[in-house]
Amino acid sequence: MSVVAFTILLLAVYLVGLKFLSYFAHRISTRASEDYFLASRNIGLLALIGTTMASIFSTGTVVSSPSEFYRQGSSYFFVFFFAFMPVVYFFLATKMWRLGRAKGYITPGDMLGDFYKSRPVVFWCAAIGLLAVLPYAVAQLVAIGKTFEALTDGIISYNVGVTVVSISIALYMYFGGARAVVWTDMIQGFIFATLLIIAGILVVRWSGGWEPMIGTLTSDYAAKTSFEGKLTWRYYELGLLPLSFSFLPYLWQRMYMAKSASHVAKNLMAVPIIFVVLFFTTWVIGTSAHVILPDGLQDADSVLGALFKDNLPYFGAMLLVAAFAAGMSTVDSQLLSAGSLITHDIGGIIRGERRESVAIFTFGKWSTVFLMAALYLWALNLKSASILNLIILGISLTIIYIPSVFGMFYWKKATPMGAAWSMGGGLVFFLIKQFQIFGLDALLPGPMGSISYGLAASIFFFVVVSLITSNARIRDMQEEYDTILGTAAPNAAAAPSPAD
Repeated sequence: MSVVAFTILLLAVYLVGLKFLSYFAHRISTRASEDYFLASRNIGLLALIGTTMASIFSTGTVVSSPSEFYRQGSSYFFVFFFAFMPVVYFFLATKMWRLGRAKGYITPGDMLGDFYKSRPVVFWCAAIGLLAVLPYAVAQLVAIGKTFEALTDGIISYNVGVTVVSISIALYMYFGGARAVVWTDMIQGFIFATLLIIAGILVVRWSGGWEPMIGTLTSDYAAKTSFEGKLTWRYYELGLLPLSFSFLPYLWQRMYMAKSASHVAKNLMAVPIIFVVLFFTTWVIGTSAHVILPDGLQDADSVLGALFKDNLPYFGAMLLVAAFAAGMSTVDSQLLSAGSLITHDIGGIIRGERRESVAIFTFGKWSTVFLMAALYLWALNLKSASILNLIILGISLTIIYIPSVFGMFYWKKATPMGAAWSMGGGLVFFLIKQFQIFGLDALLPGPMGSISYGLAASIFFFVVVSLITSNARIRDMQEEYDTILGTAAPNAAAAPSPAD
């Protein structure tokens, strides 16, 4: 059997298996948004770790990370900053779970909008979430398409690869919702993690062993191991990405899904361990390519396919499934989250309320399908785009949430106007710097990039506007949150009211 035929057969078996899972998920699902988007908040520890890992470790891990270690060497070491991501959530995750459970929150906008009693807050929250999720999701399709083409030597084209994955995701998401996503995430996460680690062991062997591989790297590619001249502001700025990554809507919603607060905490403890193991493996793969492929590559994004096409093509086909799994397990979570933002946040603003109904549930299901179609058309025109740049763009945007989220829990002077201005103003500054809108980026000088300006602007607006506006509208919410979280003053309930 040819490699291409084996690849197609492997993918066909894999996709059929996913369809069976989505069918069984559909059989036990209910026609309610909470079940479709959050699996009825009943996800156990193993499933929670599986879906969180599969959502974090995307095609960027399987395809882009080895490529960037090959291309950039030490310049890409900033990616290990993400191992500290749980530190951010340490202060927030169990609080978010308790509030989500008590108040029935489905989206980030549900929580922020309810606390700040502000429709503008809901709108900006949804806008930022959608603008963050969509480029990150389309990056997964681009990576899968490139991997299809590289591993099959062009017999399966980029466009065919993108088409196959798009149709598959749309089908099992429509029928299975969050429950299908969680179940498939567990399987897909195990598949790509296992195959990636095996790939790391194989390439070290093909390089002649660990010592020869490191020796070649340090002697012939010394620039790849040195930080000299690379620790610019841009490098340090990338250290902000783990802060932003923590607030991507689909990861936020993982906190809502958990069965208990204990599961949330244990899930966060597992993240850094798994993260270091997998990204160290991608460093090994990218580094070994300098030894195994001394003539270099025209497109560094194809390094994974190039390594296995000649050395072990049938295992390369299995790696294609790993990339496929990694991309699907991230895209499905992202699209499910985007559908909830459209249905509950933007749709709630239009309707003027967020009452549950069968019509809203149906609209939520179809919104994910329409978004998948839009991403598919977009991906067809992005073959030459940088996967890493698309991912960084998506991750960067949610840095704007930080002041409003922390203010909700830790700053009693926070106000609805402060939160709205923080998110709206931060987004405007981010977009101006990122896309050089009307040349206004010239007014934002210096080495700071869009993520730094977005964060600085959101903090400035949040603090200044909150200090000059009233928080009377949310004092009751502050007290309610304190009660739910068990942080209310011991004598608060017995204290006389001002009217007394």
